[in-house]
This record gives sequence, C-alpha cells and structure tokens, in this order.
Amino acid sequence: MRFRYAHAAHPDGNTAVELCLAQLAAQAAGAATQRGANLGFVYLTEGLLPQAGTILALLKLRTGVSNWVGASASAVCATGVEYVDEPALAILLGRFKPGSFNVFSGAQRPPARGTRTDGASSTAHTALVHADPDAPGLPGLIEDMASKLDSGRLFGGLASGREPPVTIADRVLRGGLSGVVFASDVPLVNRVTQGCHPLPGSRRRKITEGADNLIATLDDERAFDALLQDTGILESVAASSVEQRAREALAQLKVLGRRSQLFVGIEPAHDEAGGRLCRDDYLVRPVVAVDPSRGAVAVGTPITPGQSLRFCVRDESAARKDLTRICAEIRDHLHEQAELQQRDVVASGAIYVSCTGRGTHLFGEPGEELRLIAQQLGDVPLAGFYASGEIAGRSLHGFSGVLTVFY
Repeated sequence: MRFRYAHAAHPDGNTAVELCLAQLAAQAAGAATQRGANLGFVYLTEGLLPQAGTILALLKLRTGVSNWVGASASAVCATGVEYVDEPALAILLGRFKPGSFNVFSGAQRPPARGTRTDGASSTAHTALVHADPDAPGLPGLIEDMASKLDSGRLFGGLASGREPPVTIADRVLRGGLSGVVFASDVPLVNRVTQGCHPLPGSRRRKITEGADNLIATLDDERAFDALLQDTGILESVAASSVEQRAREALAQLKVLGRRSQLFVGIEPAHDEAGGRLCRDDYLVRPVVAVDPSRGAVAVGTPITPGQSLRFCVRDESAARKDLTRICAEIRDHLHEQAELQQRDVVASGAIYVSCTGRGTHLFGEPGEELRLIAQQLGDVPLAGFYASGEIAGRSLHGFSGVLTVFY
C-alpha cells in the first residue's frame, strides 16, 4: 500500500497546509493508498520557518496524526519536483505497525539497544536523523546516535538555510539531533549517491604523511606530484623548470576545476575494503588548496595517515549515472525481496535527502534530480529536503544524496 504525500508553495502557512490536505484527501480515495497513518514527515523551506509551530499544530489537528518528524531547509522536494527560494511544504504520511517506530529528541529518549517489540523484532534498529548544522560536536553526536542502534546505521541530514533552521520531532526544536527510530521489522532500503567518478588515470593511494586537513605525502610521494600524475598534468609539464612547472600545473588545475569539481574519495580509517569508490562508506571531500612548494594538498576534512583515497571529479554526467545506479540497486533489492517472500513487494514511500550543492546546480534544470528518480522508480510517494550535510551509516557526507525507500 502506498503512503500519501503532498506538496505546495504559498507564503501563508495555513494556506500551504490546506493545499496539502486537499491532495492527501484526494489520494485517500485510491484503493492502493494507505489509510490510518500514524507517522508524518514534514519539510518546509525557510520562507515558512516563522510559521513552523503553527503549521505543525494544524497538521496534527487536521490529520489526526500526533507523531511528526522533519526539518526546515533552503529547499524541499517531493515526487518529481523541488521548491527553491519560495515558501513551500512537502509532506509524507505513512502507517507503521504499533511499536515499530519511536520519535526521539533531546526531550525524548530513543529505545535502548537490545529491547524487543511485541513481535520480537529489534526495537532500536535504524533511524532517520535530522540535525542542527550548528550543534557543537556534531560528528560525535552522529557517532553516538549510531552506537545506540543494533544496526549502527543512520540516514538523514542537516537542516539548512540562511536563517537558523529547526528540526521537528513532535514539536519544533533547535539544536542537537532528532528524528525517528525504526524497528527491524520496518522494511526499508537506502543507498547513497555521491555523483563522482575517479579520474581516468588515478589509482588508490595511501596517505603516508599528513595532519589536520593537509596531506603531505601519498605512497611516500609528494601529494601535489601524485595529484599531477593522476590528472595527467605531470607529463605535460615534466620538461619545464621547477618554477615554470608549478605555474603551468596550477593553470591546468584551474582549467580542470572549471570543467568539473575536483574531489578526493577517502576510505574510513577502519575500512580495509578495496575496489569500491565514492559509494556509501567513502567520504567525498573537495580539494580546497594545493601548495606546489611544499608538495602538499589540502582537502575539506581532517585526514589520518593510513587512510586510502583516490582523486575524483564530480559532474552532471557522473551524477546522473550514479543516481541511476542506486535506483537500480533499490529496484533489484525489491525484486529479491519479492522472490524471497514469494509475493509482490512494492515501494510504499520514500525520503530523499540531497545536498544543497546538487539539485539545479548540478543537474542543470529545476526538478531534474527528482524527475530522474521518478523515471527510475516510478511515481513513488516521496518527500525530502536539501541539506547542508547528509547522514548515512555512521558518517556525515557532503555533495551526496541519501535515498530511502519503504516497502
């Protein structure tokens, strides 16, 4: 059965809610649509931020759903559409087994690890998390929340916008983490798209010297020289003097940066897996500066000697291919579940959290990212937002999209 969803743009919060309620009421007549929702997801742009409390109260009153989670953001999205720089709402209503979810925040503790539902499922299995981007010690808070779950896996993102954002967990909140913990009997699948690919000439390299966000050597070579090798620039400047080589190399790196953005895909220090790159467990961070004289490369995250990385680029073509890949993996998962259970398995609803640097900035046209998901998965009821950081597994990602499908 399908979740119900709605979206609307209007500067008056009450009117935006009424427009959404009309859509929800129309969907309730469908034979394949769930009724008796008991959990709502709501995302609102910062144009409606001052009315967040009124909007939440009205949604509770008019839908009869008391449990709501969500966040404010610079942009929100729904099936096939995104709203940027205008006051808008995106809503998803789902029905879950009683006891299979628990809303949490600083005022509401999540269920303890090891506890069981009436059906003997793990109560604290995975969680949708919304976070204040200015919360002190945010990476530690995310790691701590993951440690409270039997699976150790989170999905979600950081609220965004020019104004101080809010999160929603049965009430409007500021600061910290909030969201909803799901039991293991809630069927869902999630994937991360990072929209990047390794440079054609790059190879997996180990950080052998560095500190903070500055990489001094890779495989005991100067990191700057390794970057030039992997971009193919080194050969073209090899015959130059040291000073001229540096000038020419920097000029070519600037040209590369204008064509497509330069990143590193970093393996977590504890992950010994090879082969995969720019997938769920890899952190994609930008190359923020180079120092030819010292041979160093600065990246947008603290590094640890022993970690492995590859140099990557992110562009529209790579983003489309990778988003298509995760949608195909989700379709494959649903097909496998149907074969395993020997019955039809269909997508009920979806939550999508994408980076503020994606959307129109990366895909070229408003709503194109959401239309691509709809092309791949069909008109699955979807709601979500554009985040200032995306949460997947135990990590805080950037420039990524986290797609979760309930089935």
